[in-house]
Amino acid sequence: MVKTKITVSVEKPVVENAKLALLKKGRTLSDYIEKSLRSLSTAEFLSDLCKELNLDCGYMSGEDVEKNRPDLTGRVESEKEVREMRNERISRLS
Repeated sequence: MVKTKITVSVEKPVVENAKLALLKKGRTLSDYIEKSLRSLSTAEFLSDLCKELNLDCGYMSGEDVEKNRPDLTGRVESEKEVREMRNERISRLS
């Protein structure tokens, strides 16, 4: 797929903090922005589809899912198994 360069204006500390946070996750700012733009397109498509079908739908990003997930620390037999399942689910959402 052909890539297109874009120009955006963002405060320098915001960019630096974002790059550092993404570096810790092994991701690049370009990849993150592309994924975000794709999710906007997906969210718009899903919203239109729900309206057409008269469904009460809501779209949650991978970040929303992670934020709303209950903390199961100490409440399950194997926290490692739960983390592996969550990571697998996140990779499918990405």
